[in-house]
Amino acid sequence: MDTMNFLNLDTSIPGGYPPPPVILLYNFQNEERTHKIRRYLQKSGVDIREVTPVDFLHPLGYLFGLPGFEPCPRFNMGESFSDEMMVMKDFSSTQLNAFLQFFRDNGLESVALKSVLTPVTTHWNSLELHKELTAEHQAMKKD
Repeated sequence: MDTMNFLNLDTSIPGGYPPPPVILLYNFQNEERTHKIRRYLQKSGVDIREVTPVDFLHPLGYLFGLPGFEPCPRFNMGESFSDEMMVMKDFSSTQLNAFLQFFRDNGLESVALKSVLTPVTTHWNSLELHKELTAEHQAMKKD
């Protein structure tokens, strides 16, 4: 299986199986829509982690449980954002495409701010990633 493991970590499960995909979800407020998304992800074997503002300063590598990452010692004193955002790790190309197609097939509004974990973003915190994704999204809307 072609897993998007940009970190080159040996995250395979003994026996040669690829690691299960993991997703971080931020600020999903619409209960009905969120329920449909969570149900799809659970049926697809994706580990779902909801991130709240108290964890926004921790590196993404820490939030994903990667070895060598420590929590940020600073307490988040109110820095936040309200946009929906999702970060995916260890999704195969097929799983990623199917997940994005799920939104279209079910008439669900897409998530504008989405990313796959990379060697660079693994060191960023949620606020840094949000800032970058927002800038990229605004730039794409101008074109």
